[in-house]
This record gives sequence, C-alpha cells and structure tokens, in this order.
Amino acid sequence: MPEQLPEQDGSITHGIRRRLLRFSNPKLSDYVWPLCEIRGSQPGPRLCISAGVHVNEVSAIEAAVRLQRLFDPQEMRGSVEIIPLINQPARFQYSEYVCPIDGRNINFSFPGKPDGSFTEALCDAVTTEWTRGAACYVDLHGGDLREQVAFFSIYQRTGDENFDAEARALAMCFDAEIVVGLPPKHMEQPGRPPTGFARERRFSIMSEAGSHGMVEHDAVEYHVGGVLNIARHIGVLPEARSQFARGRAPCDDYIWVDSPEDGEFHALVDPGCQVTKGQQLGTIYSLFGEPLAPVVAPVDGLMLWRMTHPTLKAGMATLAIAVEERQ
Repeated sequence: MPEQLPEQDGSITHGIRRRLLRFSNPKLSDYVWPLCEIRGSQPGPRLCISAGVHVNEVSAIEAAVRLQRLFDPQEMRGSVEIIPLINQPARFQYSEYVCPIDGRNINFSFPGKPDGSFTEALCDAVTTEWTRGAACYVDLHGGDLREQVAFFSIYQRTGDENFDAEARALAMCFDAEIVVGLPPKHMEQPGRPPTGFARERRFSIMSEAGSHGMVEHDAVEYHVGGVLNIARHIGVLPEARSQFARGRAPCDDYIWVDSPEDGEFHALVDPGCQVTKGQQLGTIYSLFGEPLAPVVAPVDGLMLWRMTHPTLKAGMATLAIAVEERQ
C-alpha cells in the first residue's frame, strides 16, 4: 500500500508522496482514490489535477499519470496534487458518461452536495475537501468510446470582469483549437467543475482532447502541455509558457445538435472545423441506405465534437458547435 502522507500543516518537507485517499463522507467509504502529491522546496500555490471522470477518456488519464513524473520538487514552488482516475466505480466497467452506482454524470454534478447520491457526494468531496484552498483545479477530459473531439478548453464566465479575465487566461494555457467561456446562466444549475467552482469565485479549467477510448500521443501532449503552462502561469513552475501552434479561437457559448431521426449518421465535417448556419454537417440514413434527414448547423461556429458510431436515436446528441465571441 502506498505510504500515507501526514496532513498538510506547513511543516512537511518537499518531495513526492503517493497514497490512497479516502474521503470523509461515509457514502464514499467503499472506495479509495490514488493521489500523487508533489511538494516544492519553496512555499507557493497549490494546483490540483484530475482525470478519469469518464473512464474511457484514456488520453486524459495517461496525461495525469505522466504528469506525476514531470514536476521536480527542487525546481517548483508550492504543491501539485494529481488524482488520475476520479470515477473509481466505473474503472473496470468501462461505463460511458456515468457513474455506475447511481447512473449520474459526474461531469454535470458540480459542486455536488454531501447528502445527495454517490455522484453528488463525490463532487462535493472533490470541491470542498480535496481541492479546498487550491489556486486552480484542472480536470482533463476527451472523447468517449463513440466520440471524436476537437482540442479545446473550457472556463466559466461569471460577469465579474477580473475573475473572468483570469479564468480565460488559465484556459488559454492550453494549445487549443477552441477556448469556450461558458455563459453565466450555466451557474444556475449543477454543471462541470468550472461552473461549480465559479459559484464561489474559485478557478477550475477543463481540457478536452482524445477520442474513441484510445491513447493518442497528440492528445496526451496537449493535456500535459496545458497543465504545465497553468503551473507556470500561477507560479508553481518558473519557466516561460510554451509556444502555441493552434488558433485558440475564443467562443462564448455552444449548441448541441440532436439527431432528427433514428438511423445511421454519416458525417461530412470533423471537430475543429468552421461551419456556417444552414450548412449540412451530415445525413441520417436508413439501414436500406436511404437518406432520411440532413443534419444542419443551426449557427455559425466551430465543431467541438461529434458522435463517431453511426447508429443514433432521434433526439440523441449528435454533435456540438461552439459559437465564436463577437468582437
């Protein structure tokens, strides 16, 4: 069993410790979470990183594993903490999107609540117990088994100009094709970590890259590079940020597009591509090869992700389009 690390009391010397974390909520008592803690030789900010909210998003999980060996305690300030797999109940069930205990999507349940379901209790524990006091919480994601996603990052806008500017700067640390600032209305209900954290004016960023339940080198490097840039931005690491190769197009909303019919979806456009309102993005076909309905862009924007398995039910989310900021 990994060595247990004493409680943080300011007296712990620098170094790396790996242990199994058990949250205090009894609803979560049947599970433990692998936690890597890296403490620098000088005091400074605390950065928390996670992956595996969706267990098939394996490029993100691989990035969280690799990051554990990329922070040198001698060369950093403050601390970095990494949980490489949040959705422990789904680990060997390979569940798409949800926690198998209660069927809820962890990614849309923040900030959670301690007296709620397992998923809600877990989100509350992450929010109020593990990441409390962190300068930033970064949650790494990607395409699930039936998804292809663009390289993008997400932050939450609040209407507070100073907060929003810093949240945007953190999201821009990723070499993304698209940077999405969620509208303030998202804070009216449970949502992603950036949404749940922004309610308390705390910083959280999501990154997305990787598809089809496969470890993809470019996706892993994208997640790793973005996290290291955030560490540089907040002062954990001393070096200047790395260079960016992608456009990092700023967007301030996104639209989900549902399948208009039961059938087989044949896509014409890939994630990351520019689309225009009214453009045909694909077609739903019958199993006899007959075209049933076009899938059309409802707005101008950039495609965030799309389903890759062709078989879709009517009303099922088929793709999403990010809406670019108006200048």
